Amino acid sequence: MKPHHWPLVALGVSAVVAITTVIVVGSKSPAVNMPILLGVPLVATYLAHLVSKRAPNKVLFEFRADFKPSRYVDTIEVTDNGLEIIAGTPHKTPVLTYGFSDLLGIGTRQAVRGEAPWITLHDGRALPVPQGDVVVLRTTTGDQVLPVEDPRKFVSLVRSRVPSLADAPSVAVVTDNNRAEAGEAPRPVGASATSVEGPAVALTGPSLAVRWLVGGTLALTGTVVLPEVALIATSDIPRLMLAAPLVAGVLWVLNRNVPWLWSRLAFLSVPIVVFWLIGAKAYVWIPVLLVLCPTLGHLGARMFRLGANLGRNVQVRVPLRTGGSLYVEQHRLVHRLGASQNGKFLTQAMWLGDLTLVQPGTSPHPELWPLPGGGHKTLVGNGPTLRLVARPQQWLLPVTQAGELAEVIRSRQATPVQPTQMSMDEWRELRHWARRHSTGIAQTSLTTTAIGWRLFAASVTGTFAWMFLLVAGKGVNVWIGVAATVLLTAWLLADWWRVRGRMRLAEHHLLPPGSRDWGETRPDHAPIHGWQRWR
Repeated sequence: MKPHHWPLVALGVSAVVAITTVIVVGSKSPAVNMPILLGVPLVATYLAHLVSKRAPNKVLFEFRADFKPSRYVDTIEVTDNGLEIIAGTPHKTPVLTYGFSDLLGIGTRQAVRGEAPWITLHDGRALPVPQGDVVVLRTTTGDQVLPVEDPRKFVSLVRSRVPSLADAPSVAVVTDNNRAEAGEAPRPVGASATSVEGPAVALTGPSLAVRWLVGGTLALTGTVVLPEVALIATSDIPRLMLAAPLVAGVLWVLNRNVPWLWSRLAFLSVPIVVFWLIGAKAYVWIPVLLVLCPTLGHLGARMFRLGANLGRNVQVRVPLRTGGSLYVEQHRLVHRLGASQNGKFLTQAMWLGDLTLVQPGTSPHPELWPLPGGGHKTLVGNGPTLRLVARPQQWLLPVTQAGELAEVIRSRQATPVQPTQMSMDEWRELRHWARRHSTGIAQTSLTTTAIGWRLFAASVTGTFAWMFLLVAGKGVNVWIGVAATVLLTAWLLADWWRVRGRMRLAEHHLLPPGSRDWGETRPDHAPIHGWQRWR
């Protein structure tokens, strides 16, 4: 664990200890005891944190970054023998090491917008240079940029270890906008593609009416019916408690065209219902609700798997072989990477009306395809693949049902969307904003997935608000808790709505204004080696 996270750990542990002590002991002065129980461990841990940065024979400096997952260890250690750089990894294994004998010079300068990444990690990702002062090391293998905190202190410390170092003024290497800020695009010229007979497209499935009848019945049973039956079967049920599953049912109606959310909506009222059942000692219903409610929601959503008779309004989630997913919405396509890449790269989106090519095919050779917006590469080829072009964008999606997915997308293509005009500075500002908001609170390195954490947090605080209202109905004075949780829930929902529209704009503009096509986009030419399009 990082030393700079120790105060946060101490705060969480001491908060639990303080609350438990106040409740169990029944202190008459909680306003005095709480700050003591919270403050003493926090101060002690912070002092340990300061000491850890000045451990014998080792001094630790942290790297600056625009955003950084909390599990990452991004530091440089100055030891007796040299420098050890650990960056962009949850492990404490050095990415780069320099002995003091490898150093020729050292200095500081201002970071330059658009300059080359300061380090490339083992997984191929390149870390950009953040704004502010940076250290420049002149080594036997070339110049190395280090965006450390306190660059002048770092330079003074290194010079105290190696007094003979010369000054190292450096000129930043500035690359073109596409490569520096959106990743390096594939080669724009590809060989002619061969046309082969693809597998037969089998768009099968029940009719749309049957899908809705069965799927909607299962989902509503798990969302509303089962919780209501459990409550009605228990004695002394307040009317407010009976309304909880109905609220979840209303949210299901609002999200009826998003089946992949149904299992979550079916679980929405379960915590508050289980809370009441525990108080009423109706334990037999608890495992039934915990298991059956989300299961029925999931089974209802399964009725809308990829196939025929889906309708134009229902969102379809299609899993990719790389672990990511493609979401086919009413007017657009959304490509989200797998769980291992969440918080690192922005979600991509295309308007269905902008598509100029929907081409299923295959390639016998596996190949890494770079995604715009951060340099991540995904493995394509060696199986069915769907090629989508909406200039300048181009996606290659490794999906098993490439032919069926192509037919569903073609059936939903609509009028082209008027593109949003923006300058390069506006694009950079939007990109920085999106990266910061899609990775949580950058200042404390708390990482979350996209912007949906606000909805999850709102469901938690809303559940507590409902619990407080139920307790208040029994005459307990908890109105402060009611007000706090209601206001917090409202703020979380309003904040989600505020960022939602701009985040969608960023998803459609991962490439800078005026970018060239992302690789070979001609229908009869191959975007990757050995590409074979299906007839």
